[in-house]
Amino acid sequence: MMMGRRGSVLLYVVWVVILLSLFAVGVAAQAMFALNLSERLIGQLRATQVTRGALQYAQLALEEDATPALDDLSEMWSNDPSRFRERALAEGVFTLTDGGRDARHVRYGLADEERRLSLNTVTTPVLARLCERVGGLRPDQAAQVADAVLDWRDEDDEMRPHGAEDFEYRGRPGGYECKDAPFENVEELLLIDGMTTDLYQRLLPHVTVYGTGAVNLNTAGPEVLAALGLSPAGVDILEAFRAGDDGEEGTGDDRRLISIAALEAELGPFMPPEELIRLVPAREAGLLGVHSTAFRFSITADAGGAPTRMRADGILGRDDVLYAWSVR
Repeated sequence: MMMGRRGSVLLYVVWVVILLSLFAVGVAAQAMFALNLSERLIGQLRATQVTRGALQYAQLALEEDATPALDDLSEMWSNDPSRFRERALAEGVFTLTDGGRDARHVRYGLADEERRLSLNTVTTPVLARLCERVGGLRPDQAAQVADAVLDWRDEDDEMRPHGAEDFEYRGRPGGYECKDAPFENVEELLLIDGMTTDLYQRLLPHVTVYGTGAVNLNTAGPEVLAALGLSPAGVDILEAFRAGDDGEEGTGDDRRLISIAALEAELGPFMPPEELIRLVPAREAGLLGVHSTAFRFSITADAGGAPTRMRADGILGRDDVLYAWSVR
């Protein structure tokens, strides 16, 4: 009888030990989860601090610009690896680039929005040329998209020759009306009559809704320069002019246009008159400039030792206004 009681007590003890062990394992697992979560939260805070610090570096680069009314690709905000590449900050490291898609030619700095065409100022001929060049559209297709863009942003309901107004949009899935107001973001292009996802992706690197609305001839790429009216030879001449004697843009010997009013005097010795004439319509429409006010960037922050990396993309104005900011 005594042996049976002892056996029962021993069994109870074994069960208690098992239960306590399971409880201890559960507590340990919860403690480990809490510790890991705490480390991740601390890592995120550090990465956020590094990212915000990188933004301040970008702001400082713009504030230190000695010629804010005149911009080109040789300035420190455009490409300065010593300032923006793998820069130690606080308890981490950041790299700031212009957000370009070409991994072979990374620029460590910001990219001005004025190198792009503004959807709120661009004319039908200029936008149509861009659609032809980068989108591969036929002239009639390009004119249709360009007119639809201008109909979308103008205040009236009068349809342009190839455009679209309320009637064309009401019959679409989820029917809507023509906005008849300026573009607030580039994504609105996806609502435009004649726009496809493929064409949108092709146009995306060359259009904006930020900045002055005038293209900076000192920073614009060949696609935009061609859209403004220059022939392929004219684009080559302007890029060679900007590159200076070493033939490479973004270096100390770069040349830059000083004034749109004196465009003929500055480019005349380098460019044939017929090429300069090609730019007249764009100049008369107020689409040409020589300075920039809004700048695109992409920040990658690594919070030293923490299991967190952060990517931030944004658009910054010279007045320190953050027009766009997204973190992932």
